Amino acid sequence: MHKTGIFTATSFVVVVGVIVFFSGTSVSSAADIDAKKLYMTHCKTCHGENGKPTDLGVGLEARDFTDAAWQAKVTDEQIIKQINNGTPEKMMPFKEKLSQEEIKALVPVVRSFGKK
Repeated sequence: MHKTGIFTATSFVVVVGVIVFFSGTSVSSAADIDAKKLYMTHCKTCHGENGKPTDLGVGLEARDFTDAAWQAKVTDEQIIKQINNGTPEKMMPFKEKLSQEEIKALVPVVRSFGKK
């Protein structure tokens, strides 16, 4: 009976340890995402470093993120949807390229251009 109790206690400790170890481990957390770097890597080619379309962006009808009227009427959900799905023949969809956490992290960057 004593051996069974030790085995049960040891098993319990091992299971709890595994749960604790893996519950604190994530692939990427929102705090680890450098949204500005993501923007500079994936968005600035068309939307510019300052949120204004580049020459390429103008040709593709890229959104001017500094436009106060646009900033006022667009929702965060619409921005996320646009980044996810893109626009045929104008903007590539990023849902296969970026995680949903990374896409959501881009929203404050896009919003920051409207505050200047």
